[in-house]
Amino acid sequence: MGEAVPDEIRTIPAATVVVFRRAAGGGAPELLMVQRAKEMRFAGGAAVFPGGRVDPQDRELAARISPGACADLTAARIAGIRETLEETGLAIAMGLITTEEAAEARALAVAEGGLAPVLDRWSRTLALDALVPFAHWCPRWNGAFDTRFFLYDLGAGVVDLAVDATENSRLFWASAAQALALANAGEITVIFPTRRNLERL
Repeated sequence: MGEAVPDEIRTIPAATVVVFRRAAGGGAPELLMVQRAKEMRFAGGAAVFPGGRVDPQDRELAARISPGACADLTAARIAGIRETLEETGLAIAMGLITTEEAAEARALAVAEGGLAPVLDRWSRTLALDALVPFAHWCPRWNGAFDTRFFLYDLGAGVVDLAVDATENSRLFWASAAQALALANAGEITVIFPTRRNLERL
């Protein structure tokens, strides 16, 4: 007999953004990977895409800026944008923003616990449709992360990034094939959803 499934499974909404850029010398797009600190309980030491759980502030902002849209999808997109900013210093889907503004926006988002103060500070709007739904992972057990994966095209050019040095230990760019080769060689560790999405990419 199979394992019993609880009548009500409580999962944790989360969002992940696969940020990709055009390689300077041509070839396959490069993906932004974040290596998590070994001390982290979830995926400690693993290389993942930027992301994290959907916070109440993300839902509040979703209701404010897109009241008629799918609340869960909008909040997930906002969470993905916020987590990418907090973890990497990269301000995506906010329009043009300088390196100095991005650093200030990151500090403000961390201090205030959300993106709303950032948007108000620079009178910005979010290009939510720039985050394209790619995958949706939700294991069938209590406490699992119900994660939406989005694609975001950064285009070409050099961007300034800085690891947050709390949850993560390093940032790097690699094509999907390169990341899989690093994982297969034991140079990085990837969790199952990351591997399957790298294979698909």
